[in-house]
Amino acid sequence: MAASQCPGGICDGFVDLLRSPESWSVSHPGWQHDAAWDDMVTAGESGCRTCRVFLKAASCFPPQPFYVSFLCQPAKVWGENGQCTFTGAFHLSIVYQNIIKLFKPDDGSFCDWPLPPLPQNKRDLSLDGKVTIATSWLTACRDNHSDCNSYSEGVDEDTTKLPKRVLDVSPPDGHGQLRLYETPEGAKGRYIALSHRWGQTQPLTTTKGTIGNWKQTIPWKHVPQAFRDAITVTRELGTRYLWIDSLCIIQDDHDDWSKQAPEMCSIYSDALLTISATRCNEGCTDTLFPDFQHSVTVDGDPSITVAVRAEGPHVSSSAHYPLLQRAWVFQERLLSRRILHFGYDELNWECMEKAWCECDPNTIYATLPHLKSSRSRNPTSALTPNFPTSAHHDMWRRMIYWYTQQQLTFSTDRGPAILGLAKEHMTLTRPKNSVYLSGLWSDSLVGDLAWEVTAVVVAGPVRPGTTAEPRLPGPTWSWTTVADAICMWPLHWVDSATTEVLDIIPPPAFAVPSTMTSAALDLKSTRHCITLKGKALKGISTNSKDPAVARDRKKFYNAWFEASFGATSGTFNFASDYPPPSESGDSIVISDGETVWWLHLGTNHVEGSNPSNRPLEEIGLVLRCVDKTLGLYERIGLAGSRQGQWDDQGEEIVASLV
Repeated sequence: MAASQCPGGICDGFVDLLRSPESWSVSHPGWQHDAAWDDMVTAGESGCRTCRVFLKAASCFPPQPFYVSFLCQPAKVWGENGQCTFTGAFHLSIVYQNIIKLFKPDDGSFCDWPLPPLPQNKRDLSLDGKVTIATSWLTACRDNHSDCNSYSEGVDEDTTKLPKRVLDVSPPDGHGQLRLYETPEGAKGRYIALSHRWGQTQPLTTTKGTIGNWKQTIPWKHVPQAFRDAITVTRELGTRYLWIDSLCIIQDDHDDWSKQAPEMCSIYSDALLTISATRCNEGCTDTLFPDFQHSVTVDGDPSITVAVRAEGPHVSSSAHYPLLQRAWVFQERLLSRRILHFGYDELNWECMEKAWCECDPNTIYATLPHLKSSRSRNPTSALTPNFPTSAHHDMWRRMIYWYTQQQLTFSTDRGPAILGLAKEHMTLTRPKNSVYLSGLWSDSLVGDLAWEVTAVVVAGPVRPGTTAEPRLPGPTWSWTTVADAICMWPLHWVDSATTEVLDIIPPPAFAVPSTMTSAALDLKSTRHCITLKGKALKGISTNSKDPAVARDRKKFYNAWFEASFGATSGTFNFASDYPPPSESGDSIVISDGETVWWLHLGTNHVEGSNPSNRPLEEIGLVLRCVDKTLGLYERIGLAGSRQGQWDDQGEEIVASLV
């Protein structure tokens, strides 16, 4: 095995391992080394064959990095008895912007490094290879997964109701023309749905001006690459119809859009399969089938050839996939009974029961298994009448926690992008008389009102509207009117909530909100109000004049609450629904001198590791009166204390929240 010492000393440790293969074992720590790119170039030019291999391998996937990290570890095999053995080969990775792995070439070219052979998923990235894998997963799911087949109340996917519009991709031989098909009422058939990223760049869309033409034919030259690939996969899977939101909803027709948005529940859950363009860029100009098949040959004594493949992360690592950070896609992912993810270098599968990838025949961990498995329509699954009601409530609250961390192109989609999940949640878990209230539920209303804005930061681009945007359309008691991430904590009331719900005048169920700018300031919105009766502390708004305090969001809000209500410093945490103070320190919560209220909702057992010794927390809404005559109040935040300062204080008020 020919190998020489590196002039720059960059790969000496790696070369030493090559010279002493007897030192390798399952427990070998391997070799890791960081190197500057320019230093490696210099070493390669000075005659280091190993560095030249590394350079050429890394250059297959630009841009060139400033530095690279090399990681060499034993290749292991797990036996049926649970024993792990060393295969005599090692995994060699080059890590910078991408993770690149090196393998023995499968064409017989000379390679004197003990690299593992190319795994199957690294050999064939073509359409035929991917369709074969997808077909095997789909067949296994349809044949064996009772939870996945429990959708649509057991109706066969071939006879499910078609959406209002679908793309007719024509016969699987591909000779027919692509067109938009407006289905007759009650039409049935099998279809596939596509989940893709919009972002700032809009893909091909249907508008009032194009719908007539699209119903005749959609010219192939106008179809972006990801859509083309999805159409091809749909045909190869023997399915005639494909649903793509940008083409099957009239994008400049608010009436059509507002009718179709709540139908996302049935559109995605009734689809045979959802194709997810997980790896694609905005606008869907990228392909679902990346060309990551590379081999590099370096001259030397002797020459060496290695196969080079990019290693994409699994879909459980959503930070690497911008699509999986989108709010609409979060809903689509949960509603779909089956999803076929096209990742950076392999397919990933998610359904109600399993999560598979090409690189490992064993089940992999998916990001949302606890949420997906809870949604089964199988009567023998977890969601049975014996499943505790509080668990259903907590499941919704956890779902909202994850949902509000996702990104939206248009912040006004905050409410609409969750309507499909809400509709399904009502069907599966809520009592028949429960009413959906803009992100909250009538049968768990007092607990649902205890949401708060959090400081969660989402990986990737800053979410549009984060912290600096005014309230969105809708009633102030709903979290759908704030643009930040929010948390709806799992609640365990001591005895019961202390606040009583007297009346609910709800918004229309599952309706897309109007363009009203502020429900609190437009008294016409009193038809969307919740009337509560309970004890409340009265305060006078007092803002801090200290610029240093104003620059710290948490200190600023807590200082306001303590000064306004005369609370002891450090005893309350106040989370405001409104933007944080400005850098100049001139922001206020509520104008000085205004009357404000802290309406006690209840005493909560805080979740902890020791159920018998959980701390107690007093939780209440912070309100201000916007109309004394009508008794109308606006929510401005949530405040809680674990210091036992409540002690049944305050005066009883009746407040209609708008």
